[in-house]
Amino acid sequence: MKTDDLNTPLKARDRTQKRSIRLFIAPITGIAAIGVAIFASVWVAAVDDPHGGQPVAYAQIDGVDQLATGSVEEAEEPSPFSKPADKPIELASKPRPPDKVRNTSKPLDHLIEKTSLGLLPKIGDNGMRPLDAYARPAKAGPFGGRPRIVIIVGGMGVSQTSTQRAIAKLPPDVTLAFAPYGGSLDRWVTRARREGHEVLLQVPMEPFGYPQTKPGPHTLLTSAKAKQNADSLKWALTRMTSYTGVMNYMGGRYLANGDALRPFLNELSNRGLMFVDDGAAEASKAMAVGQEINAHVVAGDLIIDRVRSRRQIVQSLELLEKKARADGIAIGVASAFRISIDEIAAWSVEAEKRGFAIVPASAALAKRK
Repeated sequence: MKTDDLNTPLKARDRTQKRSIRLFIAPITGIAAIGVAIFASVWVAAVDDPHGGQPVAYAQIDGVDQLATGSVEEAEEPSPFSKPADKPIELASKPRPPDKVRNTSKPLDHLIEKTSLGLLPKIGDNGMRPLDAYARPAKAGPFGGRPRIVIIVGGMGVSQTSTQRAIAKLPPDVTLAFAPYGGSLDRWVTRARREGHEVLLQVPMEPFGYPQTKPGPHTLLTSAKAKQNADSLKWALTRMTSYTGVMNYMGGRYLANGDALRPFLNELSNRGLMFVDDGAAEASKAMAVGQEINAHVVAGDLIIDRVRSRRQIVQSLELLEKKARADGIAIGVASAFRISIDEIAAWSVEAEKRGFAIVPASAALAKRK
């Protein structure tokens, strides 16, 4: 210690030390701030992204934006969902598919609404719906004598390997459902449509166990305000085009809530879309609410690969055949796992030989025998 330090009062010595520290830190802080500003400018310019490079493709991401919990009472706002149509859609007005497969993902101009989020499906001025225009013609009708089986493979677009395998191996009568989080959705949907597949869009919905279990960003929540759910739904609907309808992505809790389902199903109906309940949620009220508001809703009969093994998948497909023979039609849903794709592809060839007709999801709207 210097002799001067011994003679300096403690308070004065403290002030001298603090002033020295500030004089030392100030230029370093200034240099750091300038460096951060330069880095931020270069980053924004490089990625050309107003969100600062936030990823645009998601799959089972836990880090989501803060969501409303419904724990704070607020004044009721007018519903941002579409108002119910003046003339309800008749359940008997089943899809009117085109005479041949429309093997392109390019949407029809009169069936799209241009918004700041992107292209939203809509009913055309002539009454044509996306459900009509983008449906795949079924090879057998409800009264043709052949038992019909609908196969829907979901989770498409998330894994490029699985998506490519499904499009390459599955027959065109199998319906493909794309999750909204996959990258290059336009490219994959284009390939699927070129191969003749009817396609669905999967919308993330609140499961039991949320938020520990999260489908991903923009999940529809039973606790969210109407505007938040409406915005989330519209975000999902703009992720791709040329789909005939929507299927749930998880969503056990949401599907069990009739109050949450009504505006959701009404919005789909007013946009000319069907809803496919994958059948995983036993407490789902989708079919009941759909009948109540005259919406096009169908429900899956069986999850084909609930247990991911060859033996269980084969047994599930056999059960589908039995149900189709008994009821005229059966609906099975699977995920885009390699084993599921391979087993369904092999089964489809033999099923046709046994007299079954594999038909697209939209065909399930026709009456059962």
